[in-house]
Amino acid sequence: GSVSYQGRAPPAALKMRAVARLLFAGLAASGGASATAAVGAAGAVAQDRTITEVVKLLQGLLDQAKADGERDRELYAKYKCYCDTTKKEKEAEIVDTDMLVSQIEGLKAENGKLSKDVAKLDSDMKENEASRKEAEEIRKKENEAYLLLKEDLESAIGQMKEAIEVLSEVGADQTLGAAADHKQYMADFKGASLMKLRSTMKQALLAASSFVSKKQVAVVDAFLQAPFTGTYTAQSGEVVGILKDMRDTFEANLKEAIATEEKQLAAYKKYMKEMKEAYAAMDEEYNTKQGMLGENDSILSQKEMQLENLLAQIEAARLFLEQLAEMCSEKKKEYDHRVQLRMSEQTALAEAIAILNSDS
Repeated sequence: GSVSYQGRAPPAALKMRAVARLLFAGLAASGGASATAAVGAAGAVAQDRTITEVVKLLQGLLDQAKADGERDRELYAKYKCYCDTTKKEKEAEIVDTDMLVSQIEGLKAENGKLSKDVAKLDSDMKENEASRKEAEEIRKKENEAYLLLKEDLESAIGQMKEAIEVLSEVGADQTLGAAADHKQYMADFKGASLMKLRSTMKQALLAASSFVSKKQVAVVDAFLQAPFTGTYTAQSGEVVGILKDMRDTFEANLKEAIATEEKQLAAYKKYMKEMKEAYAAMDEEYNTKQGMLGENDSILSQKEMQLENLLAQIEAARLFLEQLAEMCSEKKKEYDHRVQLRMSEQTALAEAIAILNSDS
């Protein structure tokens, strides 16, 4: 028969009240829109609809909550993938600069050595040029001295020969005939010829003054001052011998001067050849090392710029990673909080459905 519910609500009403309390207790704290909608719907259904309709409504809310949770999970998974991928990319930008720094230091060290080498080569080349210029001046003076000496010696030799010839003409040479013949020859000797003899002899004596002894000079001078007497023949023989000795000495000196000049000229040419070859080698090395310096400077400038940019990149990457870590951490906290609230919401809905289904 029928059951009377005097003074208390029927079972359906009690279940709806229990569901309402459960929803308020389990879902209201989440602040979710589904909780508010569920409570309003439950109240309305309690009055106008059957328990089956309420269960269907709650099941829809539960399914929606799960679908929302899955979408949230997928979105967070994409965001976390972004965080992880970006983190790896930025960490890859924080590279080791030791190798680049080492290369820069190596180039600077090499440039330092090249600069010293270039400076030394420049100094050596200037010294080489100065030495060659000095050698040219010395050679010029040696040649000028040689030419003067050669001229003097050739002139003296000519004067000696001329004096000997003049004396021979007047019969002064001992190889001429008897004294009687000589006297006759001297008697025919004219004043002009005598003047020529004395002039030639004086020039020869002057040219030879630095090469003969004082005694020889005195003998010749006395010969020139003596009058034309019978003793002239004996004196002239001695003078001719002195003049011949002078001539031979001059010729030997000239030969020695020519040999010395040839030797000095050969030594000069050899020295200049070696110095020019040394200069050419230094100049080639100088240009090569100057080129290396220029290339190194260009590479060094590029690497220093590269290092500057790399350090700026590393600093920017580190700053970005700090910001990324903070942002991703905050997003994770927010996601974890939403998961927790959604779990509470889903649990409450599931329990409410279970209560409603328990006696249906």
